[in-house]
Amino acid sequence: MSGDGNCGFRAVAFEVYKDEGDWYKVKQKMKNTYLKYKDTLYKGVGTEMENKVEEDIMMERLDSFKSPCLGNDDLLLWFSTFTCPQVVADTYQRPVILYCYLENFVNGEIRRFYESQVFFPLIEMEMSKTEYPISLLLSHSHFYSIEYQRAPTGRLRKFTKPTINRDHARIRRDNPTLRFTDFSILYT
Repeated sequence: MSGDGNCGFRAVAFEVYKDEGDWYKVKQKMKNTYLKYKDTLYKGVGTEMENKVEEDIMMERLDSFKSPCLGNDDLLLWFSTFTCPQVVADTYQRPVILYCYLENFVNGEIRRFYESQVFFPLIEMEMSKTEYPISLLLSHSHFYSIEYQRAPTGRLRKFTKPTINRDHARIRRDNPTLRFTDFSILYT
């Protein structure tokens, strides 16, 4: 993925369209989904003012087609590991698996941090799409697309299942009028 500040959107474009150059399509489709559900599924848990700030940041992120966007003032335009994976899952009706590998220097030693989460679509998804997750790796402030090994039948080979997005249960609980299948049971 090109390291122009849009690498997260480029990784999704590669997974969905097989062309990282279609990152602008990803942003446009994500924006449509975000606008449709910003007051329900994507509503923040903070104060009204905090939620408005988060909404403004997300809209600025999805409206921007700046490339490169690598300056300090551009960091909020980058693919967020908090909201963006869920919006991608809902937009493309596929699970999104996000792997993070981070290294930090603390008191003169390297601390490594590994984490993985799966974001299931909250709207709808065909059961067959569970076999085709959008898989992303964040390492050293750069996103990559990941391809899993498949069996000769085309099914995914077994892999360590990531934890379910930490907000999944809260979003389901806070939106009882929205009817959607809870695909997280596939990962428990």
